[in-house]
Amino acid sequence: MRSLLFALSVYILSSGLVAAYASDCKCGPSDPCWPTSAEWASLNDTLTGHLLKAVPPASACYKTEDNYNVAECKRIVEEWTTSVFHSSDPFSVLSPSWSGDACPPLYPNGTGITGDPHAAAKGCSLGNLSPYVVNATSATHVQAALRFAKEKNLRINVKNTGHNPEKSSAYGSLGIWTHNMKKFEFHKSFKACEISKPQMAGTVGAGIQDGELFREMAKHNAIAVGGTNSDVGVVGWALSGGHGFATGQYGMGSDSIIEAELVTPDGEVLTVNECQQPDLFWAIRGGGGSTFGVVLSVTVKAHPMPSVGIVNFDVSPRNHTSPKQWWNIIASVHKEMADLQDAGYAGYYTIGGSPMHFHNSIFVYNVSSAQEAKELTQPLVKALDRANSTVETQISEIWKESWYEMIEELGHLTDSNNVGTMRGASTSRLVTRRAIQDTALLAQTLEEIGPQFTEPKVFRCFHPEPPTTNADRTPLENNVSNPSMSGTMTVSKVPVDNALNPAWRETVVHLITKQQWDDTLPEYVANETIHEMTYGKGYALRRLAPDSGAYINEANSYEPDWQWSFWGPNYPRLHAIKQKYDPNNLLWCRKCVGSEGFAQQRNGTLCKTL
Repeated sequence: MRSLLFALSVYILSSGLVAAYASDCKCGPSDPCWPTSAEWASLNDTLTGHLLKAVPPASACYKTEDNYNVAECKRIVEEWTTSVFHSSDPFSVLSPSWSGDACPPLYPNGTGITGDPHAAAKGCSLGNLSPYVVNATSATHVQAALRFAKEKNLRINVKNTGHNPEKSSAYGSLGIWTHNMKKFEFHKSFKACEISKPQMAGTVGAGIQDGELFREMAKHNAIAVGGTNSDVGVVGWALSGGHGFATGQYGMGSDSIIEAELVTPDGEVLTVNECQQPDLFWAIRGGGGSTFGVVLSVTVKAHPMPSVGIVNFDVSPRNHTSPKQWWNIIASVHKEMADLQDAGYAGYYTIGGSPMHFHNSIFVYNVSSAQEAKELTQPLVKALDRANSTVETQISEIWKESWYEMIEELGHLTDSNNVGTMRGASTSRLVTRRAIQDTALLAQTLEEIGPQFTEPKVFRCFHPEPPTTNADRTPLENNVSNPSMSGTMTVSKVPVDNALNPAWRETVVHLITKQQWDDTLPEYVANETIHEMTYGKGYALRRLAPDSGAYINEANSYEPDWQWSFWGPNYPRLHAIKQKYDPNNLLWCRKCVGSEGFAQQRNGTLCKTL
């Protein structure tokens, strides 16, 4: 249970009032203090041409824009739903919600790709995207950007791929785009400092993505931990914790970092490890990105390439199965997962509907055959056999001598192809062994937060204000998606002295539920859905595992008590380190360490709290 001291410290940090004076706010594009064209030009000279002035990525679709081009707009519409489009653009992010949805691509009839039929008439603007971005390829570029922002009192935004759109877009900011920092160096034996043990490792630039990391490591018959999408940036993923296919076996992303190079907010280039700036080294490993400095590279542990077997379980309810029977079985499966995790296995699952289905893939490392992998998962096989009268189960196995060969064959290193068009809400929880042992409460929780057996009905209102009676409502199917769930059994139990929330070490499954909708949904219904996700489904998860937490990279955007949820008892120490290295909050992002010092206004301006 958290201490009274922690609770009081968080209350003091988070209960401030917003400052009322313009001098206490970051300078924005509409303010007199905004840099002049000559000052921006001077910065560009300092950066040797690496300053980019924003052009909204989809502006070619708008007749009011100078670069209007029908053919180019068609290409943008075709590519917009791929994550590669957004990660390779210095300004764009993957979510319309956080970019401000101010310039979506248009279909020929003027409807926006996010569903707004009036998008063309509303026109194109930057929204929350950075007006200027530094295409950083060196430490000097980052230093110049930070120095300029400090002198001009500008907000800073750091982006590699934009996979975390909430922390990759910021109104009126000077952006630092690290995407082209593609350094990679393999080390057969790396020793960070005199007290470190030599080990195989790889030095990874801030722009390296999962697919690139895995490919480069495979050239040396080695593996390093990363996420589950080829387009995700390795550094941002690891700084916030980082779970993936191999993290249960080889350690979390933050556990894997053995050295880092970064630029502090005051412009100093530091190499940090267990000997040099150990407090900063501790903080960046789990404390989150864009907080303590701009990371240029990390050196991560590497391991000999393992063989791997995957056992796939596809489970569906039989026709007579009731929702309660279904969720009781899924809860019992979770109980078996705890034992499989103890035996060293990892896994990912998804639950969707309607029709209801459960897909679970169990990864077994360093086995000699697919049959051996299946035999090692027998406790789960037997549990599903016992439920044969209620569910139908199909099991398949696959084995590869090389983990990288397996990942390539399964297509896990492919681009995401369903981004940029939908709004949504999600909530998540680190579900502990103790929580999973209470299968009755677990089944109840899963039923409350998970997909329904029949598609849910929501209501669309055809009036400017929410309806006051049911007679004013018109039922409409599928305006908000049926909830979908995913779970990851990818946690390393091995304790490491870093800033990662200790709740991770007690976790069996990292569980997420989410829903999506487009711009045709009335705003009041969207707000109701977000509220229900945060305080309905989110409450159910917090009730299930009250002393646990959530993963910052995949948490609810409005997570209550977020300091404890993301970092647990580590937060006061993280806050003190933030104050040491960035007392003026030059680096700021929502619900990041120390972010209580500023609050974002309705117009996007960032102002100090009192």
